[in-house]
Amino acid sequence: MSDERRKSDGPSGAVQRESKAAAAKGRKAAEHTARVATKETAAAGERAKASIESGRQAAVAATENVAATAVTTWKVVKKRKALAASVGAGLIGAVGAAFAAGRATAKPRTGPLTRLAHGRI
Repeated sequence: MSDERRKSDGPSGAVQRESKAAAAKGRKAAEHTARVATKETAAAGERAKASIESGRQAAVAATENVAATAVTTWKVVKKRKALAASVGAGLIGAVGAAFAAGRATAKPRTGPLTRLAHGRI
């Protein structure tokens, strides 16, 4: 009877069978594509999470560096008078030491009596 049916269906029956077969293949392909897309989407989500985490860590590190610099700057500003005084004292000491060293080398060599008489003898 199926042979009779096929003969009686004619070209439209063959088209329907081919359409059903093509539809089944299309469904299988769509399901496979959906599975692959789901896997790729999950992988992309994981990569995005990792990227966001590394960006967050970089932002935290940058914030810590800025905070440390701000603390150091604030300490310098608070101690600016003491810092200026110590720099000034160091500069005066260096100039005084240079002057004393220059004076010691500029003196002519004299004997003990001349030094005792302040250069009069």
